[in-house]
Amino acid sequence: MLASLSFAATPDPALDQLQDIIPPEPIGPWPWAIGYWLALTLAIVLCLAGLSWYRKRHTFLAPKKAARQRVNSLDKQAVDYPSEVNSLLKRTALSYLPRSKIAKLDGSAWATWLDSRLAADLRGRIGPLLDMRHQGRGLTDAQAEQLHLLVNAWFASNAPFLAPEAVSDTGTLTPAETCSRRPSPDACGATARPEPEEKC
Repeated sequence: MLASLSFAATPDPALDQLQDIIPPEPIGPWPWAIGYWLALTLAIVLCLAGLSWYRKRHTFLAPKKAARQRVNSLDKQAVDYPSEVNSLLKRTALSYLPRSKIAKLDGSAWATWLDSRLAADLRGRIGPLLDMRHQGRGLTDAQAEQLHLLVNAWFASNAPFLAPEAVSDTGTLTPAETCSRRPSPDACGATARPEPEEKC
């Protein structure tokens, strides 16, 4: 028993020749793998594209936003209320289309163009109300409120600012404009192709 304990307590000379275990160096954050660089590049491109889109949209909406704030600050009971509204609409339109196409619009042509940016159930109303600016006696409370709602709907509309010649008398797209946007035989007035005759 004592002999076995003495043998176990005797150190093995071969163990003294073993070297200590050296742990591997920790992996550092650099250099990044190619996947990280690709992800970073994609993120930067998306951020720049989003920023560019936001700036362009902000610039595009700025005239409508400023005019809408101005029209909401007008006195609806004032005699010149329809004149002020008409002036704001005209200045806003000039911010999106050339002066040569908008400045000359008046009367029914102006009203028709304004209707092109309104929903179908709101068309035909804004023109008569704006024409009352020539009477010099202002609008009734109901008329002023209706004009206020129509103008705000016009400013809030997402419809495109079409050239006057692309709008028909009903405030909708002309056949030529419809053809260019949605080409189809019915819209463009094309005749249907004749079906081949069956042979006996």
